[in-house]
Amino acid sequence: MARKYRMMRCRSCGFPRVVNLFIKWNSNGTITQMMRKDYRVVILPHGFIDNLFSQIDSRLGLPIEHIAFEAQRNASKAVFQAFYDRIPVTKYLVKPGFMKRIGVEQFNKVAVITGQCNSKTIEYVPGKYGIARMKNPFHIDLMAANVVGAFETLEGIPFSHTWKEEPDGSYIIRVDATGEKPEIAKRMELEFGKILPGNRVLKRCNRCSAPLGVSHLKWLEDDGVILDTKAGSRVIFLDAYMVSTVLRELTKELGEVIDEIVVEAQRDWAVEHIKQLGLVGHEVPPSEEDFRRKFVDYLELIPLYGWGNPVSISASSERSQVVIENPYERHILAGTFKGLRDALLRSKSKVEFKEDRPGVISYTIEEA
Repeated sequence: MARKYRMMRCRSCGFPRVVNLFIKWNSNGTITQMMRKDYRVVILPHGFIDNLFSQIDSRLGLPIEHIAFEAQRNASKAVFQAFYDRIPVTKYLVKPGFMKRIGVEQFNKVAVITGQCNSKTIEYVPGKYGIARMKNPFHIDLMAANVVGAFETLEGIPFSHTWKEEPDGSYIIRVDATGEKPEIAKRMELEFGKILPGNRVLKRCNRCSAPLGVSHLKWLEDDGVILDTKAGSRVIFLDAYMVSTVLRELTKELGEVIDEIVVEAQRDWAVEHIKQLGLVGHEVPPSEEDFRRKFVDYLELIPLYGWGNPVSISASSERSQVVIENPYERHILAGTFKGLRDALLRSKSKVEFKEDRPGVISYTIEEA
């Protein structure tokens, strides 16, 4: 069984205190890492990545897991490198083997905090290999990439990995020191765009300052899961760069067909998500007032999940417009808005967008 880990909660709102130590909700529609202010984090529904990548796979007939792995490996390294950059002495403190073992145990805690899995170290020989058991990994290959990236940051050398599934549904993952990384890893460098300031006011807990808008998230430490109690489904905290990096490289090789696939894949996912939230519950399309209310209510989740800052919303069944500052990924947001209108009005829509200036995108959603 994975090791039990209990997070201290705020006595007022129940939010895990350690989450507030590592993650910051900002007034500009972003969530960032405390140790690195330009490193964005997003909350993603479980299944989001599987749906996106499987649709790309099926439409193109090309596996992209290896591309995603290398992008996630680099994202993981950036996360843990931020600790070294912020507290340089840490790099020297973890040189002894016993301190590295403590560092590995912190990796396990980060996995629980972010809802990515619950893991327990089985064996670790510094500089050589590590073995762990994982329960409920959000995506086994991307979780493996996180582990590899973490070990490479800790040890300063490349690692490879293998994994196998156990009869109880858990996974055994092993990482081994190796002398090289694949050529594609060099292409998966992350791009950190400029983050615009904002003045969005989030309602917060008076005691711990956690945003009350995410009080519906429930951490289940024993399972390594964060439950969205509104939708009845799992969510994860993940970097905001892996998906964008994968799409960037695919677009370079295959062109704009990738953009179209992403929009439609996300549209399909958004329709189901809106149903999960109970925003579609009638046999007939909503009234104009009801449509506007539900459209705006759904967009309230965008900044809380770190997907951007909606600074202007004009919602009507005929034509809706949204201006987003600091968008997470423009085509994913396009598919989200298209799915939102399709679900609420039970009709097909089209979405167009343009970049008004760096970091600001305007979306128009209307009848197809």
